[in-house]
Amino acid sequence: MTQGPASRPHPLLVGEARDPAMDDVHVLLDLVTGYQRAAVLTAASRIGVFDALDPVTPRDVDALAGELRLTGAATLAPLLDVLVAHGLVGRREDGYVRRGPIAEALRRDGDLGAVIEKEATFARLWNDLDRVVREDAPLLAPWRDRLRDEPARCRAFLDALDVLARRTGAPLDRLRELAPDRRVLDVGGGLGSFARLLAASGSTVTLVDLAPVTDWATEALAGLDGVTVVTADAVAEAACGVAPASHDAALLSHLLHDLDDDDAAAVLAHAVEAVEPGGHVVVSEFAGDAGPGDFGPLFDLMMRVETGSRARALIGFADLMEGAGLEDVRRAPFGEPLTVLVGRVPG
Repeated sequence: MTQGPASRPHPLLVGEARDPAMDDVHVLLDLVTGYQRAAVLTAASRIGVFDALDPVTPRDVDALAGELRLTGAATLAPLLDVLVAHGLVGRREDGYVRRGPIAEALRRDGDLGAVIEKEATFARLWNDLDRVVREDAPLLAPWRDRLRDEPARCRAFLDALDVLARRTGAPLDRLRELAPDRRVLDVGGGLGSFARLLAASGSTVTLVDLAPVTDWATEALAGLDGVTVVTADAVAEAACGVAPASHDAALLSHLLHDLDDDDAAAVLAHAVEAVEPGGHVVVSEFAGDAGPGDFGPLFDLMMRVETGSRARALIGFADLMEGAGLEDVRRAPFGEPLTVLVGRVPG
């Protein structure tokens, strides 16, 4: 009696046990081919895959290629299959569907597209990481120069940071030092990610940043009560451009890692001047010695590629705060890689 396929698998489907000696090779391959998955996501976002797919009604590849105005469907099919493997697209017998909240946010009216484009831009810089290591110099001009020369790109960059802050940032509204009913100075507050959060929690916020960032922040925060926007150079201006001792707390979120030690010390000293005695200064950062796996060293490299700065160790941020005269510096209880330090102004 002839055995059926269930009792005799096709020989091409029978593999040998995995050789443990190959594990290191597979790890290496995963590292060096990581760019491919990022490219798939970027391409899918740019050509409009997540807009064209429906979460309920499947679309076959040919119809989808036609809607996206592609020359053909041959390359689209494997691209969709990669997205299937990562749970962003579902595959059914009669076609593909959009799957999950992340895929929804990758539509053109979602917010994650800004993050995709930000990382695609910086991926090109990372291809020249060897040059950064050889020359010990960043690949981007200083932020002030970029604001002057490339305002549109800077605005797009801040849009992406705003998305990341809202989606992955520290829940700073849980800190009693910042909310509710506090007068908070948001130093280098960008488009107002945390100003918006704290104002919604009942605090009043003064956002301080450079021009034209403050113009963009005013636009982004239009109609929101409880936030005032001030144009000032927090590195150079006493009390960060506001009246001394006029606030209960100052927030410096992801600002110090862009600054060298002298400028970081100056900003902290000016923030202390702006806070009344007994108030607090909160520093929210990523530390070079915190976070899972290689998060810290990769963030350190990112700073060196983009700004020429570095990711300070946790103790380095604490030393800067204490050097500015803050007392009782402690770490807030947020999980890594979030690093939030709180210090008290003497008095």
